[in-house]
Amino acid sequence: MNHIGIDLGATHSHVVVLSASGELQLQKKVKTTELPHWLQRQAASHVVMEACTQSPAIGRAAREARHVTKIVPAQFVKLLGVGARGIKTDGRDAGALARASLHNDQLPSVHVRSEQSYSRRELISSRALLVKSRRSIAVSIKSWLRGRLVMLRGRASSHVFCDAVRKAALEQPDGLPIAIELLLQSFEHLTEQIAALDELISNVAGKDAVCERLMTIPGVGPQIALAFVTHLDCPGRFGSADELASYLALVPGEATTGGKVVRTRTIKAGPKYLKALLIQAAWGLWRSRPTDPVVLWARAIADKRGNCTAIVALARKLATMMWSMWKHGTAYNPAQASSMRIRVESHSAPS
Repeated sequence: MNHIGIDLGATHSHVVVLSASGELQLQKKVKTTELPHWLQRQAASHVVMEACTQSPAIGRAAREARHVTKIVPAQFVKLLGVGARGIKTDGRDAGALARASLHNDQLPSVHVRSEQSYSRRELISSRALLVKSRRSIAVSIKSWLRGRLVMLRGRASSHVFCDAVRKAALEQPDGLPIAIELLLQSFEHLTEQIAALDELISNVAGKDAVCERLMTIPGVGPQIALAFVTHLDCPGRFGSADELASYLALVPGEATTGGKVVRTRTIKAGPKYLKALLIQAAWGLWRSRPTDPVVLWARAIADKRGNCTAIVALARKLATMMWSMWKHGTAYNPAQASSMRIRVESHSAPS
């Protein structure tokens, strides 16, 4: 089989084709939009590219064309010779990827999500971006209020916040500046858009059999269920619950030296947004259902390790329960959920 290295670009990409013996067969520039058709015309080969915005679409096209496809994470490509010695050109980078494929058939590769998961992820990502934008606007408005010694209580997550700001501003000598009014209007518009996305996410999750099953777990709603299924894409990616917890960064770090094992705070890796959702779900479950069996399990950990460690353990428990129910097609069993792996979870460090 030949080895094809592709350096992806926004408009044009460079490809280098090496034979099984390492001889250069082809080196050319191809329009990125034409790459799927170009790959269809090639004999079955090993295709290697760097992970980037275009790589999921090109990776799926390469696999549909029966190529053995590897999408190398960006942090590893320099080790393969991309940009070596400070000389970086598209042709050289494509050649480095092709040679890496020729000499190593165990290259690391990111998971290529299905088209359905990719489109659903856009819903989750769009909502996260809108929430982040609304939060930034709220911070600016609250900063303006604090500058006038005005403090508002409660969360800035609805039109009630805007009404309270307008009421407080009108009591000030200079009233409500036009700049703050424009920010309030943007806040209200973002709130409406977030609500529309929430409704859409609920509809999508409600029509998915896996999400419906996961939402039977206390604390798991449409957003968490859909985000979980979308990010994981396939439960078979993970061989065990420990692998899943490590992927989600819900395990403690380790600084072992000289034979002394030291556990540190949770590792900084994995999908940050999904981890944040799981932590929020754990806190919500902790506060709203204190007598739930899984919460009682977590409170037993809190008595020994503290609340923060217990919340991380509870978030990990929720994730592993969802993964197990998805993988095996089982229903939620609170008695079983509250009795599994107490010893392992109890030493998790706070996030």
